[in-house]
Amino acid sequence: MRADEDSRGNGGTGPREGPAHSTVGGFLAELRGLFPSALVDDAGWERLLALARRLPISVTDNRFGFEFDLCDPKPAADFCVAPSPGSRLAEFYVRQGEVAPLESPQAALGAFLAEQSSNPRALLAQGEGGVLLEYDLAGISSDQPAPPGIFIVPRDVPESSRQRELYADPELLAAGLWAVAGWTPDEAILRQMQRIYSLLHPTAGVSQAGILPGRPQRAIRLIIGTRPGADAIEMLERLGWSGSPADVTAVCESLAGLTSQTVSLSIDVTAQGISPRLGLEFFRPAAWHELDRAGWGRLIDRLEERSWCLPEKARGLKAWPRVEQVFDATGVYRIQQSINHVKVVVDRGTIAAKAYAGTIVLQAI
Repeated sequence: MRADEDSRGNGGTGPREGPAHSTVGGFLAELRGLFPSALVDDAGWERLLALARRLPISVTDNRFGFEFDLCDPKPAADFCVAPSPGSRLAEFYVRQGEVAPLESPQAALGAFLAEQSSNPRALLAQGEGGVLLEYDLAGISSDQPAPPGIFIVPRDVPESSRQRELYADPELLAAGLWAVAGWTPDEAILRQMQRIYSLLHPTAGVSQAGILPGRPQRAIRLIIGTRPGADAIEMLERLGWSGSPADVTAVCESLAGLTSQTVSLSIDVTAQGISPRLGLEFFRPAAWHELDRAGWGRLIDRLEERSWCLPEKARGLKAWPRVEQVFDATGVYRIQQSINHVKVVVDRGTIAAKAYAGTIVLQAI
């Protein structure tokens, strides 16, 4: 995801002190009416709050977000937070890591964030890169916590040579991701990453990378920006993707004219190569803070027409973009909800969509 389109959650600054709650769960509990029941039902809400009550109110210092599976009839949301190095939220994870078992994912994450804010030679030390955590909540019970997916993402700053360097070196990137997940380096995966980098077209590049320690597949996820249609197909063929080019063409042609002129290829790099599962990430030609209700409405309608989004999920997602005021003991807050992007997942003959929505909390003047 590029910096100007990033909204999975690492831009914008909320109030320094935050609302009058010790956890973000306490604050979210007051916002139930802002979540359409088609997207999050009562059971999904309880799972969300069970996690959010374990996280500090400093989550609201930055954008945070939600992932909605648009083809799953169960109304539930995954949760995304942004503990950028040096932030109050990052310090929370550092402290958690200090008291966690040495070999645990919590210890690895805390040590990584501490290193990024204290070592001038660390991967994210220059401040252009941030960290995003994605918690899987849909389909699990509240008593089954899993380590979050961890993504290295660009900050909302102008492109710089240092920013490009974050993703230009596959060895450095892989080492950072293995460190944050607490994994032993995997030489076979590294060789695959080196192969992919050698085949990238000069106009394409890795714009984001992540690792998913809570899932069974051992892989590194790369997000590669290119143009939809023929350029995307040519790129996937160069990289040796084993899926159906016709499915990719159908998705790109179906959404033509409704999205920006780029598509991000979300690929999982395993020891054997690229996984058959492919994510195609599409953005609207609008800034993350613009609600763009009409534009998103047309795009959501198209997803529903293609049966890549259930009708009830379409209605719920159309109701998401909004701005509301919330009164708190510390003041009046403006809650802005927007849609960042949709991801159409192509996987061995199936096509389904997900939506990534963001929330920002700002103190009203």
